[in-house]
Amino acid sequence: MKRNIIIPGIVVIFSLACSLGGLSANNTQAIPQTDIPLQSEKRCGDGVCDGPENHGNCPDDCTTQSADDVPADTLATAPMENNTNSEFRLLYQLAEHTVSSFDMSGSSCYAFNFRQFLDGGIVRTDGSDNRILSLKDYPTSMVTAQADDRYFYISSPTNPVSEMFGTSMFNWNVSDQTLWAADFATQNTTSLATATDGRFPGGLATSPGNRFLIYLLTQSSSENADPTNGFMATNINPFISDSNLLIADLINGGEKTAVPNNTNRQLFSSFADFSLDGNSFYTLTREGESFRFVKVELTTGQVIGFEQVFPGFNWEQLNWDEFFPRENDFAYAHFTISPDENRLIAYKNIFTANQQDVCVTAASHHLWVFNLENNTTEKFENLPGYVSDADWKFDSSAFALALIGNAGCYPDYFDAQIDRFNKDGGDSLTLANEPKSKITNIGWSPDGRSIAYDVYGVDYIGRLKLIDVANQQISEVINTQSIGHEGTPTNPITLLFADWIPAE
Repeated sequence: MKRNIIIPGIVVIFSLACSLGGLSANNTQAIPQTDIPLQSEKRCGDGVCDGPENHGNCPDDCTTQSADDVPADTLATAPMENNTNSEFRLLYQLAEHTVSSFDMSGSSCYAFNFRQFLDGGIVRTDGSDNRILSLKDYPTSMVTAQADDRYFYISSPTNPVSEMFGTSMFNWNVSDQTLWAADFATQNTTSLATATDGRFPGGLATSPGNRFLIYLLTQSSSENADPTNGFMATNINPFISDSNLLIADLINGGEKTAVPNNTNRQLFSSFADFSLDGNSFYTLTREGESFRFVKVELTTGQVIGFEQVFPGFNWEQLNWDEFFPRENDFAYAHFTISPDENRLIAYKNIFTANQQDVCVTAASHHLWVFNLENNTTEKFENLPGYVSDADWKFDSSAFALALIGNAGCYPDYFDAQIDRFNKDGGDSLTLANEPKSKITNIGWSPDGRSIAYDVYGVDYIGRLKLIDVANQQISEVINTQSIGHEGTPTNPITLLFADWIPAE
């Protein structure tokens, strides 16, 4: 199960592409058991098969047979019975951007860059019952939730926006950040973790049913804290070990440190998936001067390497330099594992300067499909466009990629599409075309019928849309104008898709 995490915009700034989003951040301060409010019902693990729970996503609650009696593939791929899109809501984030111009080699170039997060929101798939979720102070992460009781985010009382190089720059390393939980109904907030002991919240993800909260506590430093002294590079550096990974139990209270001082924000951003049952978390850690795929058991905090979880696959064959180049390339790889844990895909974007037009950067990508069952790897090289997001269908039969045709100065890099592939990377089908537009995030619905995505174009209007996968019909859910956020040509406002959550 994928967790959407927006990547910092510095990579696209270097390549003159659009900059959207940032990392979510977290703190290692211990959360006393009494400080974590208990979760509402209608969740996996409550012993009742109600609401969005079913055999596929919550077998412990929804099967009358024992797990030993039900074939594993049935549990992993059972459809979301009796669910339609009306039983889910779309969680989204509002974001402000800047459109600026600058001269390069005598050419006037335009850039569309992320400026800051605004409030969040939640809306039904037909566009009704839209509610704005007020976020405290200056948000430094997107909102996240996996149930209808609470949502989570990180913010800072210090304005992280600085003016640099003639445009607005966001300081992801602002140190006085707080991790918040807020009630969907009342929007009352509770502080779960604050910056302390030289660390601040540096990454955030919620497990299915809001059962566990996974977050980073990142070491603050003078280099990190100074937005004029390399904060951009340190923020996306996969070669440092400056973060702890913590597990907060939102049901029973308490927390565990699973990966002390052995990960960083880039690795957390590159791979942050949950198992279908919500009991495990998949990510990357540092391993000496290299890297390691790990599975974190959320109930115990045990960290297990993929070489133990998937012993039939030859992990020593991986060339980590392909995924995390050490020089002159900040477009690091991203990974997502299939819900049935039989496939792992990776994509790595490539940006190449155009010598004839300095305002345009050509974009392509590599795609890897790791077959964890058969110990085989398929690599598709130099595919057109760059990947802005990827997601698996719940039954692991297919995955989808959001692709952008070019990277360069606004609006020349535009032309976006969403392609569906089978689990081995073949049988591709374009589900949506968005000319002169940019797609940032996508997410397959829990019932597998739809894909939600955000998109904006040269009209400066942000839109949230749905694709009916069966017939490729596209419908618009809401747009920034319809919810009263006009923006301006110099400071447009967009919608960023965050996740699907069950309706109340």
